[in-house]
Amino acid sequence: MRLVKGLLDRCLEALELLASQPEWMRLSDIALRLDLQNGPAHRLLANLVEQGWVEQEPVTERYRLTLKLSLLGQQYLYGTGLPGLVQPVLDAVAKQCKELVRLTVVDGERLRWFASSQGATPGLMYQPSMTGAIILHATANGKAWLASQSDEQALHCAMRGGFAQDKAVVPVAGPRALRTVAALLEELQATRQRNFGLAVEEAEPGVSALAVVVRNASDQVVGTMSIAGPCMRLTADRYADCHAQLVQAASTLKMVWPRSEPLPA
Repeated sequence: MRLVKGLLDRCLEALELLASQPEWMRLSDIALRLDLQNGPAHRLLANLVEQGWVEQEPVTERYRLTLKLSLLGQQYLYGTGLPGLVQPVLDAVAKQCKELVRLTVVDGERLRWFASSQGATPGLMYQPSMTGAIILHATANGKAWLASQSDEQALHCAMRGGFAQDKAVVPVAGPRALRTVAALLEELQATRQRNFGLAVEEAEPGVSALAVVVRNASDQVVGTMSIAGPCMRLTADRYADCHAQLVQAASTLKMVWPRSEPLPA
């Protein structure tokens, strides 16, 4: 049983790695990221190719995901009806605040981008990728979610998400990103007191963001929702209005979010 579980874990790790790297990847790079020798990595990838999850480019012999995984995920999401339920809510907030509104969903010990709506007019518009990792300690979404947990669990998730205690430079974090445990714990307490996550030039230079958690009907935290824009436009005097808009939208999402447990028979 241990061997089977180990193989399954490796397969899932390979799929997650390839999902985070849309371009073709070399066998040696995949093996290095998975902490495997080239031989075992090749056998693992060959099995995934055989099952249709991964494809190999004939000339360069590099690997990438097929569309099988994304199509399955899309099929599941549309089966729940969630995309159609949340998009009108995000669009309404974006129209009101005239900034970028984004929704994340909880995936184990991390957050993933799920949907967005752009309310800013062409010109000074903040429009980041929806495929990048969410750095929990450096984003408003991440802080809002971490603050909904105990300090111990929040630190655990932040560490797994790349938080560095030794003040090492964290990739893609902004110039004002938190660097110490003490600073993060202080920020989480401030987040709980104000009831929203706030990040000013912490994820990216020149960008501010506010976020609140999103709960389902069972009061479980299922994600977060944020408003983000250029610092020169999303200033402190707008925080109260943006927070109110997010809270109202989160209340709407709570009513329409699919139940996470089966209905009683």
